[in-house]
Amino acid sequence: MTTKQIDLEGDLARFRQQSDASIQLARASGMHVDLTEWLTIKRYAERYDLTTQVVTNWIARGVVPADCTMTLPELNDLRLVRNQPYR
Repeated sequence: MTTKQIDLEGDLARFRQQSDASIQLARASGMHVDLTEWLTIKRYAERYDLTTQVVTNWIARGVVPADCTMTLPELNDLRLVRNQPYR
């Protein structure tokens, strides 16, 4: 069995740096997104105890209405979902 070392502090620092860069890019483009109202697919899945595949399938099938999703082309087509339960 192989044990993988996790650098939690390093990973968190990289995440914060990438997140800050994304927010600065969005603001420079004149975009404002209320992050209490919108979540990434991954964060939505974590909050509502789902898998990202389920959330993606719901979006494709229309369970999550089109006006409750957002794609940000400035951020490499990042997809956001409105923070509310759908099922």
